[in-house]
Amino acid sequence: MSETVPIRQITVPSPQGDDDRPSRGRPRDIEKNNAIVEAASLLFLEQGFDGTSMDEVAKRAGVSKQTVYSHFAGKEQLFSHVIKVTIEEYYPDAALATVEHHTLETDLLAVAETYVRLLMSDKAIGMHRVLVAAAPKGPEFAQMFWQAGPEEMTIKLCEFLQSWVDKGELAITDLEKAGGRFITLLKGKLHFSLEIGLISSVSEQELKDQARDAVDCFLKIYRA
Repeated sequence: MSETVPIRQITVPSPQGDDDRPSRGRPRDIEKNNAIVEAASLLFLEQGFDGTSMDEVAKRAGVSKQTVYSHFAGKEQLFSHVIKVTIEEYYPDAALATVEHHTLETDLLAVAETYVRLLMSDKAIGMHRVLVAAAPKGPEFAQMFWQAGPEEMTIKLCEFLQSWVDKGELAITDLEKAGGRFITLLKGKLHFSLEIGLISSVSEQELKDQARDAVDCFLKIYRA
């Protein structure tokens, strides 16, 4: 059995409060919450983190500024939540739910196709550009982004790989390194071309081919 490294667990802050909870203890208004998150997501991509204000989020969402603050304590928490809800639908367990017959290859391919769709999505590419633009200000913003989503995604990927190590079908001694290589294989030239604007979109077949190539390369390295 291959020796594996422990995976560090993290806690992502959850939004606090809502319009009525302080006085009546009623549940959060889900419709308003979703409107706030969607508005913030678009504004962060359009104007960056510094260029987005809670006033603008409220206006775009069609709610009051007080409502925004009753759902989210500040812009940092709102940003973190936007990243979290964007990424969590791409977790491996969601991908594996669509697989009928589980084998190492079918499961890995399902995860690969799910991940590559996230990596090549307009939101992911746009957020990467926001992060690059904010880089000269220091690592704090990038760290906030990492903890809000990619770190948890890395943990989920490592847990998935560990399950196949435990079955004796993968030989991995460093889960995080293996997971990082998998993501790098999934990005390839396509991701770089999207980032710099060399191309504006990728086809479904290109996504599938990218995932297939990444899986083939990964298994050549790590299949037991």
